[in-house]
Amino acid sequence: MIASLDRQLTRLSKRLSFVLRHHPDKIGIHLDQYGRVNLADLITHFNQHFGTPINEAIIRKIMAQSDKQRYAIEGTMIRALYGHSIPVKPLTPPTMPPEVLYHGTTHAAARFIETEGLKKMDRDFVHLSANVKMAVQVGQRRDPKPVIFEVAASRAAQSGILFYPTESGVWLVDAMPAAFLKKIQG
Repeated sequence: MIASLDRQLTRLSKRLSFVLRHHPDKIGIHLDQYGRVNLADLITHFNQHFGTPINEAIIRKIMAQSDKQRYAIEGTMIRALYGHSIPVKPLTPPTMPPEVLYHGTTHAAARFIETEGLKKMDRDFVHLSANVKMAVQVGQRRDPKPVIFEVAASRAAQSGILFYPTESGVWLVDAMPAAFLKKIQG
């Protein structure tokens, strides 16, 4: 019973990510420039589209059980914190990052990254992790033994690259030149 509940919450979380990060139009909602939407509107449209009962309590349960903070409920609004493939503006101002950050990726992508740097590809930002463990988890989504790059973040910031922190330990940048990257694993 618990396992099926966990699977259902995972399925709902994936659908929520799909809508809030990539395709709000699929259920007929519109995000503001920061990726926010009224929570009640989201719930109404989500339930009408997917036919799956979801409510604020279920969304808060998904948020509480996740090891990664993917969503934020702020008053009457909800938003995905990161991972958008649609254009959204960060809610936080640029901030000086820690000395180093990390990026986990596949071996195939690593060959390009070593010469071309990190590019946002189909996302709105490049995502950097606060620690190696997070970078490994991210990289393992597409490669069981990911390549990990150390990012000279403070040096990059001093050169003019803007860093946007998120509540989940993910840092967002527009791009990261190869000069600030060092392969440390893989």
